[in-house]
Amino acid sequence: MTMESDNAQKLRSLTRRAVVHAINDNGAGQTLTVEAHAGCPRSSVPVHQQFGLSSRAPLDGAVTHVVALGGDEADLLALPPANPSLAHMGNLASGETVLYDAVGQAVYLQDGKFVRVQAATEMTVEIGDVTVLDLTSKLATLNVPLQVNGSITASQDIVAGTVSVQGHLHVGVQKGSDTTGKPQA
Repeated sequence: MTMESDNAQKLRSLTRRAVVHAINDNGAGQTLTVEAHAGCPRSSVPVHQQFGLSSRAPLDGAVTHVVALGGDEADLLALPPANPSLAHMGNLASGETVLYDAVGQAVYLQDGKFVRVQAATEMTVEIGDVTVLDLTSKLATLNVPLQVNGSITASQDIVAGTVSVQGHLHVGVQKGSDTTGKPQA
């Protein structure tokens, strides 16, 4: 071998694709069991994950790239695993971002103007371990007082306690400019 081909081979061996056989997400950092060469699995390979984003790819079909740090095959580092066997959330416009999972739930940041959330069955908002908002396709539950600084428009009746805004009665009705009693249920 010439020196150039020897160096080229060394460079090629620094990184390679690997099949992911196991994902351990229980510790301070995620680790993988991977197989880059048939019959040579490697376990406890740390995953390089950026701060503020963590995910666990579905195992069946997961692949990654491993890097031999400093050219040392005993010191591998894996990039976050991907799973190309599952649907990729594509067709994004330039500058758009989507955070998604294996069942199609997604948070889209679109055009610098719009945030769209797609939830499979339910979406909750928690503040300090307290659910303040719970949304399903049938019901929105707000668990804190609501302050509205604009107007409210409702297409259906509003009920406060047991008093209907559209169907309540008044006591003490009189003619002229007199006032009535409180609304009755």
